Amino acid sequence: MRSRTSLNKHRLLVSYERRHNLIGFAFVFPVVIFLLMFVLYPVLYNVWLSFTDSSLIKKTSSFVGFQNYVKIFSNKLFYKYFWNTCKWTFWSVLGQLALGLGIALLIVRPMKGGTALRSFLLIPYVVPAVTLALVSKWILNSDYGIVSYWLQQAGLLEARQSLLAMQGPAMWVVVILNIWRSYPFPMLIYWAALKSIDKQIYEASTVDGANRWQTFIYMTLPQLKNTTIVLAVLRVIWTATYYDLIFMVTGGGPSGSTTHLPILIYQASFGSYQIGYAAAISMILGVLMFGCIIFYVTRSGLTED
Repeated sequence: MRSRTSLNKHRLLVSYERRHNLIGFAFVFPVVIFLLMFVLYPVLYNVWLSFTDSSLIKKTSSFVGFQNYVKIFSNKLFYKYFWNTCKWTFWSVLGQLALGLGIALLIVRPMKGGTALRSFLLIPYVVPAVTLALVSKWILNSDYGIVSYWLQQAGLLEARQSLLAMQGPAMWVVVILNIWRSYPFPMLIYWAALKSIDKQIYEASTVDGANRWQTFIYMTLPQLKNTTIVLAVLRVIWTATYYDLIFMVTGGGPSGSTTHLPILIYQASFGSYQIGYAAAISMILGVLMFGCIIFYVTRSGLTED
């Protein structure tokens, strides 16, 4: 009787484990299908396209091997646009983190109306990119833009000249616009990180005679190291692949001075209809972003047991 009872219990346990596993698989299965259809398949298909001469104006395509990649690296303009991508990404991310940290240090202190102030500071993050682009082009217009008028009156610009029409300043304009629009995200993350720092650290530094600057350099910044690494990597990935704002403000001009790799991909695919060539450019950008992801995973501790 005992052996039969133990056998029945074992069978019930096995049956329960099977049902439990089936239920878990039923919940996981839709996610797996979604990832296969909308993540893995597009990536693999893009890899295949990068080795073909696919075009939107041709019904057929053929395998060309590394011809698209050779064409990319033999094009001198590619290196210019790659450098534009580096400048756009580096200065945008640096400005976002610096401005976000600076404002976070101000709002982390208790103050009257702090909640209202934080809500106000989030406005740039919810402003549509198209609205920011239209307003920026309007105030920087060479004929009636208020900013252009002030600069012209101050003698910093020639008559009927605009910053957006100058190769050097145009990149700085879009970088500043991107910093203004994107700083609230680092600001919130830094604000949360600052709130989590143990107050006893600052009390100990005060007892030891450290001033505010020393406390910031030797106490606050080390506590924000991991947060800064994660923020920097995420913002690099998002900024390097960001397309909307810079395209709507300058269209990649003047003379390609603000054209970066995402705009180059758009021009190759929907400008000259060279889908295979555009796929190869996106693969190069994807490899760079994959390197950032690996750096993020290794630095954020996701690989630790």
